[in-house]
Amino acid sequence: MRRYFFPLFIIAILIGTSCQPKVNVEKETIAIMAVLQEESEGLKAADKDRVFATHIKDSQETRLELGVYGYNVYYGWDNIESLLGDYLEGGPHMTQVNSKEDVILKITGNSAWLACNNVWRGSSEDGEDGFSNVQIVFLEKVKGEWKISFSAYYNKPQPIPGIMESFD
Repeated sequence: MRRYFFPLFIIAILIGTSCQPKVNVEKETIAIMAVLQEESEGLKAADKDRVFATHIKDSQETRLELGVYGYNVYYGWDNIESLLGDYLEGGPHMTQVNSKEDVILKITGNSAWLACNNVWRGSSEDGEDGFSNVQIVFLEKVKGEWKISFSAYYNKPQPIPGIMESFD
């Protein structure tokens, strides 16, 4: 009986791991990027319903904003809803186009994380304008839909003329 234990154990392990559902990374990547783009489009249009629909809206949702002078952490949907709601109440703020560049994405079952350059570009009477920051997002799949559960934004340092022309 002992000599059959190890082969049976290995077979059980193989059967158990082969029963795990396989993640269609390409399909999930498209769905995740659509959620991030929908949030951006909602922000651009100052549409609370569109922006809020992309979030998980629970007590553990978190937003971190890192800037030149420090950081702010917003913890729990009530605080994030208030932050976003106050911003959106002023109406449309952005006429730019948003793109996610240099995307790094990892999907593991019903959770995913993403890091990218979050780039806003537009034009005005003064010419081209825009800004870029680093965006980090954790997402959870709830009832078949990806939702944002954590987001962080890090403002890139501005170049100092004559010392550092660019950080890119």
